[in-house]
Amino acid sequence: MAKLPDAVASLDPQGQELYQRLVAKRGHLELHSVYRVLLNHPELTRYVSDLGTFLRFGAGTLPDALRELVILWLARQLQDAYIWVKHAPYARKAGVSPDVIEALRTNREPLGLDGLQQAALAAAHCVRERRSIPQPLQDELIAGLGIKGVLELVVLLGFYEMIAGVIFAFEVPLPEGAADPFS
Repeated sequence: MAKLPDAVASLDPQGQELYQRLVAKRGHLELHSVYRVLLNHPELTRYVSDLGTFLRFGAGTLPDALRELVILWLARQLQDAYIWVKHAPYARKAGVSPDVIEALRTNREPLGLDGLQQAALAAAHCVRERRSIPQPLQDELIAGLGIKGVLELVVLLGFYEMIAGVIFAFEVPLPEGAADPFS
């Protein structure tokens, strides 16, 4: 097994402070598995968390529903049950329809998306395939999200690919009681 230890019990005072800040920001009583693994390197965790906080809770410009739609799409592409389980409730809360969520879960083309959502998923395909976003698509996204929003979209995809890498590399388990949505 490639698991790393749960570092929370052995954190120094600065690590404990970081842990408490992460817990407070996410509104939980404790941190879930992926950050518990990352805390084996508190300084790295601080930087990873700062970017994640910016993209999800901070001054980011992406609409919540669009952001969560893209995260779920990527989770399905990566077969990352952990990211899916963590973000499906946020997607529902942000207004992503249950039909769209189910279509993504079952790897079908989601129906009923608006033009900006369709454009965001088309751009996500480009990013995932490591190719340029065609200029007309980029222009459409810039018109809807601004240049900052387009950059955030691309970085969001890279961020969750990085998180998935940690999840897979160290066999981060699903939250207690959660089932694999793709099995």
